[in-house]
Amino acid sequence: MSSTDPPALNEHHSRSSDERSRTTAMGVISRQPPVSPGSSGARTMLSSPSSVRRGPLLAVCGLCGGAGASTLAYLTALAAARRDDRAVLVADTGGPTAGISHYAGVHAPRSLTEAAGHVHAGLPTRELIATTADGLRVLATSPTLTQTCSRDGVELLLEHARERYTLTVIDCGTLAREADQIALASATHVAWVLPATAGAAIRGRQLLDAIAPHPSGREILVARHELGDRRRALRELRDLARRRRALLILLPSVPELATGNADGALETAQVPLQAILGALGR
Repeated sequence: MSSTDPPALNEHHSRSSDERSRTTAMGVISRQPPVSPGSSGARTMLSSPSSVRRGPLLAVCGLCGGAGASTLAYLTALAAARRDDRAVLVADTGGPTAGISHYAGVHAPRSLTEAAGHVHAGLPTRELIATTADGLRVLATSPTLTQTCSRDGVELLLEHARERYTLTVIDCGTLAREADQIALASATHVAWVLPATAGAAIRGRQLLDAIAPHPSGREILVARHELGDRRRALRELRDLARRRRALLILLPSVPELATGNADGALETAQVPLQAILGALGR
């Protein structure tokens, strides 16, 4: 059953009461005219008080189709939410696969991309977040085919998410859509996901050679277990991690998640998930 975040999450004590009246669980109810990209008004909207402590934003990106970006994003967020009852948000940018909402069993009223369009147009976003029984906050919907997005709106919503949650995890798919690329540029950490095969490592290297290292320097290479020549695969994966100066983490197969057994999936992937959460603290 889906629900919205508690009213307490609407508050941000470092903001004035007028500013708070324009915020929802993570977004902005803008009662101002639309702001054109690159304008001084847009820069003001995206700025926040320096005293606000922001949580990390992890962009999970697949280096090929079916790499497991949605699986890793959901399990990382769920593991973090269950640890010390942390306020964690997991989201995707909208799209046809809808892996996050499928795994979570809930869906939000609008996707991140749709909500960003409302922000940019000066329309109210209203409630955005669904919450699972585990307390994990979800900004993801059933399958959508939204193609265009507002860069200012996406950046603003992600900035507000970092203010409100101790961790935000975004499923960026294979970076095929503009919104995924905007989320990657806004991230503090990046997890590149690929199958643990020599062929996938070689293809992944070709793609990453075309992508500049992330400005944060905090990149993780997550290789999902596959059958095959493990020795050669590890050699290629280690070489790719060195070239990228990324932390290499091996993720076992987690078939439990496909059957709805999140507890079993968390148990199977406990060690790599803890390694990822540890990296997010640095």
